[in-house]
Amino acid sequence: MNMAAHLQASAPDHERRLADYAMVLDLLGTLPGTMDEQAVIASIRDLFTMLCAPAHIVYVPFVNHQPGEAQCHPEGWTISPAFKGFLADPARLHAWSETDQGFLLRLTQGGETLGVMEIEGVTFPQYRTHYLNLALTIVSVCGLAVHNARTYGQLRATIAERERAEREIAQLNAELRRRILQVEAANKELEAFSYSVSHDLRSPLHGIDGWSHVLLEEYGDKLDAQGQEHLRMIRAETARMNELIKALLQLARVSRNEMRVEPVDLSTLCREVEQELRATEPERQIELLVAPGLTAQGDPALLRAALQNLLGNAWKFTRDRTPGRITVGAQVQAGRPVFFVRDNGAGFDMAYAAKLFAPFQRLHSQKEFSGTGIGLATVQRIIHRHGGTVWAEGAVGQGATFYFTLPGGPAAAG
Repeated sequence: MNMAAHLQASAPDHERRLADYAMVLDLLGTLPGTMDEQAVIASIRDLFTMLCAPAHIVYVPFVNHQPGEAQCHPEGWTISPAFKGFLADPARLHAWSETDQGFLLRLTQGGETLGVMEIEGVTFPQYRTHYLNLALTIVSVCGLAVHNARTYGQLRATIAERERAEREIAQLNAELRRRILQVEAANKELEAFSYSVSHDLRSPLHGIDGWSHVLLEEYGDKLDAQGQEHLRMIRAETARMNELIKALLQLARVSRNEMRVEPVDLSTLCREVEQELRATEPERQIELLVAPGLTAQGDPALLRAALQNLLGNAWKFTRDRTPGRITVGAQVQAGRPVFFVRDNGAGFDMAYAAKLFAPFQRLHSQKEFSGTGIGLATVQRIIHRHGGTVWAEGAVGQGATFYFTLPGGPAAAG
């Protein structure tokens, strides 16, 4: 055959090759933008069906580097032994089928296997290698398309999860707003109760105390000694009830008043409280040691009230010690500064430590040590409002130590 005849015979094959390329390029151009993996696989099947009309196509997706369930088209075909070997050999990217009437192809992206295909039952035209090259072009683009579809699916799942989380947050915020309204309503009720206690209950107490005093002054000579003692007990109990009401009102104000946060010199506050305590009992022999430079962030008035209660307790419970010793300092625990007030007083049984900060819970009788049982409850509320914690350690007859944390405290050693 001369050259002219060869070119004439080859012309249809060249035209077919050009037509094949044009068809493949046209279809491949749309694949990377396909956001559904199954749609990508369906397009791959259509490409090979138009390209070489295979008897069947088997596709095995890989998820987390593991082969999944085979997808056969048409259904009913089984995986050949050669295909099984190809699946287990990630180093092989393509190969001819065992029947030499098809090829095995691996879809990859970034070195990761995304899927493996078997194209079987093909009658290859004259340019066999040409069609394998077309198949490799297809899978290289399709690997990117499958990767894009999976990435989109993951992104869509992430967005759905975020939307679900946002809905949950919105529901939690709504519930939080509802509870805030409930707390505000409860606070208003508490304010009304405090007003009632302050005015409606204390007024009768003043009346009882006043009339008891009049009765004792004007008619005391008509009463025997026991009757006079009863009147004095009435006045004493009335005074105690008045003190309890004052303590309750103070506890309510601690929870309700707005905080003014600023740097606070705790050492200076302790010295001021010490002067007040010594003025009430100048005869007391007591040592009060305060570490210098104790500072924190908080409300000065509230922190002063907390220190008044802690130092007042230590002052009271060291009454039977000569000399009494009280130490105020700070130390580091678990990497954070912890303030403490320590005394060598009466102490307490640690079995009852949980009761210390509850209102009206007292571990000593009124005859032993007077008090309302509100002081430590007030301390706890003040420290909690500052975002800190408070706890106590002690032993009967060996004193007690009250610890508390506050923001912005010094890392000092005590």
